[in-house]
Amino acid sequence: MKHYLNVKEGNNSWPRYLASILLAVGFMIAGSIVYFIIELLRVELDGNDATFIDLDTGMVVGGNGTISLLMTHIIYIFALVGLWIGVRFIHKRKFRTLITGEERVNWKKIGWGFAIFTGLFLVTSVIDFLINAPDYKWNNVSLSDYVFLFLVVILFVPIQTTVEELLFRGLLLQWVGKKLKNPILLALIVGLIFGSLHFTNPEMNDSAILVGLDYLLAGFALTFIAVKTGSLELSIGAHAANNMMIFLLFTYDDSVAGDIPSLFRIIDTSPLYSLIWSIVIFVAFYLICRKKYEVR
Repeated sequence: MKHYLNVKEGNNSWPRYLASILLAVGFMIAGSIVYFIIELLRVELDGNDATFIDLDTGMVVGGNGTISLLMTHIIYIFALVGLWIGVRFIHKRKFRTLITGEERVNWKKIGWGFAIFTGLFLVTSVIDFLINAPDYKWNNVSLSDYVFLFLVVILFVPIQTTVEELLFRGLLLQWVGKKLKNPILLALIVGLIFGSLHFTNPEMNDSAILVGLDYLLAGFALTFIAVKTGSLELSIGAHAANNMMIFLLFTYDDSVAGDIPSLFRIIDTSPLYSLIWSIVIFVAFYLICRKKYEVR
C-alpha cells in the first residue's frame, strides 16, 4: 500500500505548501465575507428587531438556526475551491493525492469509517442518556423543521468536515510529514494546530480546559489514525459522522451550530463525561480500524 504522506507526484517544496495553505485560507476569508454579507442582508430584511448577528460567533440570533447552519458552509465551499486550485496548479498533482496514495479514493473505506464511528457514537450516547437522563429533554421539533435540518446536515456538513480533513490532515500533514516520520509527533503537532483553532467555539464557555482537551484529543486521534492507516479515508468518515450525529441529535446553549431543531436539547452539559466518551470512542475506533485494515 502506498502511504499518502509519501507524495511522489507533482512539485512539493515547502514554498508550494505554504502558498497552497495561504490560498485556501484566503478563499476561506473570502467565503466568510460573502457569508457575513448574506447574513447581514437576511437580518436587515427580516423585519424583526429581535434578530441580530452575534459578533462573537458570527451566527444570526433569533432567526432560523438551520438556515444559519446552512449559510456557514459557504465558507467551506470557498475553501474547497482554494484547496483544489492549490493542489492542481501550485503542486501540479491530482486532488486525490491529499487523501490516498492509491489510484482511486476508497469510498467504501470512507463509508465503513462513517458507519463504525456512528455506531460508537450512538452506543455511548445511549449509555450517557441512561446515566444522566435528567440532562436530556425531547426537543418537540416539527417534522418539517427536522427534515430541513436533516437535509442540510447530510448535504453540507460532510463538506465542512472533509475540507478540514483535506486542509489539516491532508495538505498540512503532508508538509510536516516531509521532515517528521514519527506518528505520535505528527499527531501531536497537527492535532494541536487543529484542536487549538476550535478554541474560539462557544462550547469553550462550559469548561475551557476539558472542552479544549476534547478538541485536542479529536485532532490527535484523527491524525494518528490517518498516519497509521496510510490514508485519509477513515478520518474523513469519522469526522463527518461525529459532526452529523451531534447536529441531528443534540442542541444546547453555547452550541457552535446555534439553536437548531435537533431531536434532543441538553439541559446540563458535562464536559468531563464528554471527554471520557470521546476517549472511549476514539480508542475503540482505532482498535477496530487496526483489526480491519493494515496498520503500519
